[in-house]
Amino acid sequence: MIIRTKYTKEEREIVKELRPIDDTLFRTMAKGNIILVEHIVRLSLNRDDIKILSVNTQDDIHLFKDSHSVILDCLAVDSEGNLYNIEVQATNTGNLRKRARYISSAIDVKYTLEAGEKDYNKIKDQIVIFLMEDDIFDKGKQLYEFKRYDDQSKLSLDDGSRIIYINAKNKGRKELDNLMQSLISSDYKTMKDDVIRECTMYYKTSEIGEDEVCEAMREYAAKSFNSGKTEGKAEGKTEILLDLVNKGTITLDYAIENSKLPKEEFLSIAETLGYKL
Repeated sequence: MIIRTKYTKEEREIVKELRPIDDTLFRTMAKGNIILVEHIVRLSLNRDDIKILSVNTQDDIHLFKDSHSVILDCLAVDSEGNLYNIEVQATNTGNLRKRARYISSAIDVKYTLEAGEKDYNKIKDQIVIFLMEDDIFDKGKQLYEFKRYDDQSKLSLDDGSRIIYINAKNKGRKELDNLMQSLISSDYKTMKDDVIRECTMYYKTSEIGEDEVCEAMREYAAKSFNSGKTEGKAEGKTEILLDLVNKGTITLDYAIENSKLPKEEFLSIAETLGYKL
């Protein structure tokens, strides 16, 4: 019998409680999974003609030395070259409106035009999709879609840029209801979306799948932590780990261990930053 000792009991317990809307599990599920990502994109846009060709997860966009980096949850490209950035958000932390703007601009700079290219007509459409547990706009809608337009005439700018927020709090289209219900569930047996359920079951019940999530959890914590160090903020490293704790991605003890700080110092910084643990 093979004894699996690479990952701790605590890490395996975290995996059991993770939901698809939690960063670590979602990125693991979406990695190279064209069927899953295409399913989510089609439901989000209410179109069945979109064909996804490639999927990239956890891409770290750090364009300039002194700029804030962005770690994408999932970036997909369709058969027309259009870009879809899918972001999962289990908790309402930070200014998600400004975050969406920053993510969108970073994707444009990195992916839409090559160096020396001057033909802006070659820029393909870019759609950012936020899958969220809460309704951050509190207007009772399930889906909010934003495009640029003239405020007075309502004339669309038609620049190919869209940001969509979908929440699990409110009901709407049945297919979206099932998708969002499944994303916020930790028990695959209760999930109503067949694609999400089958994928979640693999990572919850198979040894290989569980190991992949454990490894992703370690890599994500380390990458986020190192990103904080790169940006040179004294409290940045601790704040990133605390955000992961708030999202349910890691436990507090796991965050302290990965911070390489004494527990008292870590908790003191957390208190200074306003986190209630």
